[in-house]
Amino acid sequence: MKAPRPRSIRLSRRAFTLPELMMVLTIIAVLLAVSISGYQSYRSKAETVDTLNKLKGMYAALSSYVVANGTWPQEPDDDEGGTSDASLWKWWAKELKEYGIHEADWFTSAHLRRLNNEMKEAGGKPVDIETLKEAMEFPSIQPTSFDPGPTEPYRYNNQPWVSETGEYHGDDGIYTVMPDGKIHKMMTMGQMNSARGKNPDSKKK
Repeated sequence: MKAPRPRSIRLSRRAFTLPELMMVLTIIAVLLAVSISGYQSYRSKAETVDTLNKLKGMYAALSSYVVANGTWPQEPDDDEGGTSDASLWKWWAKELKEYGIHEADWFTSAHLRRLNNEMKEAGGKPVDIETLKEAMEFPSIQPTSFDPGPTEPYRYNNQPWVSETGEYHGDDGIYTVMPDGKIHKMMTMGQMNSARGKNPDSKKK
């Protein structure tokens, strides 16, 4: 007697229905939005840490400079208008190199991202730190000028030693280093304009 043949098993393949497909696309969109938001938050925190570290390094270098030389770095005279921005930043880079500040330390990742966004909108090519180092006209960090003397930089408690040269963190403020080494935030132009708009007295003027 022959054994009965096993019945073939048919696998039914059912296509996604429209509601199911929409559900999958919605889940993917939500996951993508969450990942992008998380990346932007991480990038913002990383840029802030980079900025603060470079400001602290600049403060340490300037403190060492004042102790070693008995005065704040004195910028070249500009009586004849011959000192350009490019030559001025090269002078600063040369003055503080001996104290551990290299050319790349004058530029922050927040500044680089903002500049690349502007370049992209204008149809230009993105730049990197090396490109910025060659130009040196637009550093991310700017030291303040003080008169000569060992105590001059410490006389003005509200005068930053070093500050960012632009609003590279959006409305998060401009980071500065004060004479006591603490990091403060200065209001951006957008924040000041917003504050004026909310102040009833400002509208009367």
